[in-house]
Amino acid sequence: CGRPNLPFNADALSCSSGTIYGQGCAFGCAAGYTGGGNLNCTSFGNWSQSGACQVVNCGRPNLPSNADALSCSSGTTYGQGCAFGCAAGYTGGGNLNCTSFGNWSQSGACQVVNCGRPNLPSNADALSC
Repeated sequence: CGRPNLPFNADALSCSSGTIYGQGCAFGCAAGYTGGGNLNCTSFGNWSQSGACQVVNCGRPNLPSNADALSCSSGTTYGQGCAFGCAAGYTGGGNLNCTSFGNWSQSGACQVVNCGRPNLPSNADALSC
């Protein structure tokens, strides 16, 4: 059958038993993909494949602390991201990115609004906060 081509999203191929009829090769998956499988040399001189590499899906992320809006318009699989906005009384926002390990990494945050120390009103002589 000759040396087989790597299946889609596979990154490792082991043909330790050879590439002749009845022999097979095992394959693993690239980062961000799960699964794997085998290729078997058929009596017709071609390779038959069992198994596949599936993209990692992180699932819908939890809303970060003090956030109130989440947009995952590109999806929830490896390499995709979600943007989040902040609840009233908080400022900032950020992004969540689906990692090759199937979890979310966060950049950015929501921080409480700080008005700073107020100016003393006219005709006042003391301010207590």
